[in-house]
Amino acid sequence: MDLGSFGKPLSDVVVSQLIVKHYFQDLSAAIESEVIVVGGGPSGLVCSWTLAERGYRVTVLDRKLAPGGGIWGGAMSFNKVVLQKEVAWILEEAGIPFVEDGEALVVSALLLAGQLIVRVASHPRVKFFNLLSVVDLHAVEGKVTGVVVQNSAIELQGLHVDPLVFRSQAVLDATGHEATLVHLYAKRTGLSMVRESFMNAERGEEDVVANTQMVAPGLFVSGMAANNVGGGHRMGPIFGGMLLSGKKAAQLIDEYLRSQGVCSKGGAFR
Repeated sequence: MDLGSFGKPLSDVVVSQLIVKHYFQDLSAAIESEVIVVGGGPSGLVCSWTLAERGYRVTVLDRKLAPGGGIWGGAMSFNKVVLQKEVAWILEEAGIPFVEDGEALVVSALLLAGQLIVRVASHPRVKFFNLLSVVDLHAVEGKVTGVVVQNSAIELQGLHVDPLVFRSQAVLDATGHEATLVHLYAKRTGLSMVRESFMNAERGEEDVVANTQMVAPGLFVSGMAANNVGGGHRMGPIFGGMLLSGKKAAQLIDEYLRSQGVCSKGGAFR
């Protein structure tokens, strides 16, 4: 094999055509799904793949260039994170290697973020988009039924360009400390938000799971967004609570969808 040349080089035109073709095929399919997850951090990623495994079609939106939330940098750029032994089953489920050290598990931040992203992005029942921001909610008869989406660069520039609407039966706010979706909901309804409390890892890890909830019909919250809503403590580079929060959110969404007569389809996006 000649490593210095290609038998049939691809032209710039072909490259552009293929990117546009396949991106917009995915975008068109994702406009309507059973669940929209906003935020590609640990709780949102775990929730997404869990619901996809249960047969739901899931659209994941992240406003940043690189999803993964706050995992990547570990603590103060030391790219290791700590988890409780009780969540080893989730790491094993995701194929993430870990080291047991004393009462804890130590994981590469890069492996944790990367493998969670791969697990979600490669799932046939998930459509995953970066660089898309949610700027409003869609609602019908008191139920949250989708989100209003804008290109992140357009949003950051404050340009007057109309957005698009993505529809679903349930929406998860996994946007981290900002709790973007719940803020949008509270602005119109007066929903009370306690705001997150001081750093306390022992309390915060339990708080984030306890505060994972449905805050309005069709609108759920997980991860640090849940602690922003419920007043839980922040906890730094320990992620067991985040993973469990994603699992709890998936369970709550599954129960809600079933109560609304929405059954998982069990098929991939078409």
